[in-house]
Amino acid sequence: MNLKNDKSFIFISLGIVLIFILSTVYFFQTEISSQKMQVAKKPAIKRLSFAGVGDNLIHDSIYNAADRRKGTFGDGQYDFDHLYENIKADLGHYDLKYINQESIIAGDQFGIGTYPQFNTPQAMIPALTGAGFNVINMANNHSLDKGSRAIPESIKLWNQTDTYHTGVFASQEDRARPVIIDKKGIKIGFLCYTYGTNGIAPDTDYRVSYLNEDRIRKDIANLRGKVDFILVSCHWGEEGVQALDDTQKKYSKLFNDLGVDVVVGTHAHKIQTVKWLENKDKKRTLVYYGTGNFVHNMLTPITYLEGMASFDFVKDGNKTYIDKAKFVPLVFHLERNQYGLDGSVYRLDKYPMDLANRHIEMYGNGAYHVENYRNIVKSLIPDEFLENK
Repeated sequence: MNLKNDKSFIFISLGIVLIFILSTVYFFQTEISSQKMQVAKKPAIKRLSFAGVGDNLIHDSIYNAADRRKGTFGDGQYDFDHLYENIKADLGHYDLKYINQESIIAGDQFGIGTYPQFNTPQAMIPALTGAGFNVINMANNHSLDKGSRAIPESIKLWNQTDTYHTGVFASQEDRARPVIIDKKGIKIGFLCYTYGTNGIAPDTDYRVSYLNEDRIRKDIANLRGKVDFILVSCHWGEEGVQALDDTQKKYSKLFNDLGVDVVVGTHAHKIQTVKWLENKDKKRTLVYYGTGNFVHNMLTPITYLEGMASFDFVKDGNKTYIDKAKFVPLVFHLERNQYGLDGSVYRLDKYPMDLANRHIEMYGNGAYHVENYRNIVKSLIPDEFLENK
């Protein structure tokens, strides 16, 4: 055998093997790089969490206790922070925290007022923002309690905060300009409506956002193409009634037909059911018909059972949807102490029984009322929306 030829054969064979190995490595590296590029090109899923509570309706007993807590009674200084300190940590888990500021905060110059025509001390605003609330409904039946001239002053106070607030307007230009929540790469159109203002007429047709089909259609059309989601706050229903009325049925269907994503309802002062509605185009709308009260003193046991709407806005590429929809039962604890009638909001599942026994409307029988609250929740709220069934 020719040694020279043998060596050539070996070198050629080794070369072929080396080329094969290098080609294989190159192929796999290219494939991995391609897969990485595809993964990199796919946009990350964006998620924005939301919590929404009911009516912050500040009666005189509430602000008088806050006055005494701050120091000298009658000096115009108030401490409202304690009202929210036991729910603040729970709110901290969410990006957006909504509340219906039921009693207008027009400014102390209008005179502090209670039922039937409210004006809450403006010290309430830092208490709410300090608790984390950043989405504020201003359209409700007490919006005009201090007249139309109080609306621009109230808006000025809220404009000094880092909040999204709407439902009443200082000008026609403001009414025509939609409020868009823009956080974490998600845009949400925020609309607010009320059934009425206790018979008090506004000075102009733009001052308060009332439930009106033509107006609603225009508002939603104005948001099309500008947002990923539409969130509606609706002050509706019949006070003290847990059953849905015709107005709620009519407008919830309209909102669903128009493609609204979520409706958060207030006004009944009692919790109401939660439903998914679906229209002919298979568009689903999540409706919390009534979250009940939040802070108040209505002196009826059932009105202290409250709720928090909880869900996520999710954007996955061109796909958007609502996820993790829940209803969290709450209770407003109210007792008589050295400050007067004073209290704080708790999750129902974290409400201490010793406090329940001191609640002014539970008459020392906290266990009975708490169990009754749980039964009411189970009877009204479908299991899919409850964490603790």
